[in-house]
Amino acid sequence: MSSIESDYSGILLINRRLARTTNDQELYLLLNEELEEQVEKRKTVLEKLKRIAKNVNRVSAFNLILDLKKSRGERSPYAQWRLYVDSLRDVELILIAIDDADFLSIEAIGELKSIVEEVSKTPILLTISGFIDFEEKLVDKYSPVARIFSGASFNLGRFTLDETREVLRKPLVEEGTTWDNAAIAAVHKVTGGYPYLVQCIASACYTKNSAITDQTVRENIKKAVDIGKSWLDHEIPDASDQDVISFAKIAALDKDVIQSTEISKVGVSPPYIGRLVRLEILKQIRRGRYSIEKSPMIATFEMLKRGLSD
Repeated sequence: MSSIESDYSGILLINRRLARTTNDQELYLLLNEELEEQVEKRKTVLEKLKRIAKNVNRVSAFNLILDLKKSRGERSPYAQWRLYVDSLRDVELILIAIDDADFLSIEAIGELKSIVEEVSKTPILLTISGFIDFEEKLVDKYSPVARIFSGASFNLGRFTLDETREVLRKPLVEEGTTWDNAAIAAVHKVTGGYPYLVQCIASACYTKNSAITDQTVRENIKKAVDIGKSWLDHEIPDASDQDVISFAKIAALDKDVIQSTEISKVGVSPPYIGRLVRLEILKQIRRGRYSIEKSPMIATFEMLKRGLSD
C-alpha cells in the first residue's frame, strides 16, 4: 500500500512522543499543532491524488470550518483545542497516541480526563504509554485521571475481555456504530488485550453507523497494523520471523524475569536466547535468568504484521 493510499482513512491521527516534562498548557499546544498539521496533510494528499489522476470520490479533505490564523486570537490552548474539535468536518474519528507519557505533569495527566470525556461530534480515542512505574502514577487514587476508568484501578498492561468490551463500546454509546460480542472476542484474541493494539483495531474497523463483526476485525488487521507502524515498527527492525516467534513464546509466559529452563520449555533453544539478547529483547541479569526488555506488545504487533498469528 502506498503512503497516499494509506491516507484514505477518515481517521485523524495525532501521534506524539514526548521528550521532556510537559504541563497541561503545553499538552494542548502539542495537540493543536498536530491537528493543524494533519488537516493540512490531508489537503496535500488530495492534491497528489488529483495530479496522478486518482479517483478522489472516496477521499474527503479534513476541514476546519474557521480561519486558522484568526481563530488563534487570545484563546487559551485548551479553548483552542475545543474550538478545533467542534469545528472539524469530514473526520470520522480522532485517535490520539501519546508515547513516553511519563513526561506529562500531574496537571497534564488530569487533562486526559477532559480530552476523552467531553462530548463532541467527533469520537476521540486516546492511547498513552509509559514506563513500568507510570501505571502507578496513572491509577493512583489521588490522580484525577483515575476517574476516566470510573474509579476502577486495573493493570493497564493488558485489558481483560470485559475491559476490552467496555473500551470498544463506551465511546460509541450515542452512535449508530456497534460491536457484536464475536467481534470484541476477536479483538481481544488478536491484540492480546494490549490497549494500544486494541485502539489500532478499533480505529481500523470504525465506520459510521455500521455493525462491526468478527469478519470486520479479520478484514482490517492489515489496516490496524498500518496505524501502529509509526510507533511500533522501529522497535525490532532486524528481527527475523523466528526471532519474533521466539519472543512471542517467551512473552506468553507473562513474567518479567524468566529462567533459561522456562525459556527452553516453551521451545526456544539456547542459541536463540543469545540472539534475543543481542536484539535487546532479553537482558541477562544473572546466570540463567533474563528480563524482558521490550514490551510483549511488540511481539504481538510483529506477529500480526508478518501474518504469523493463528
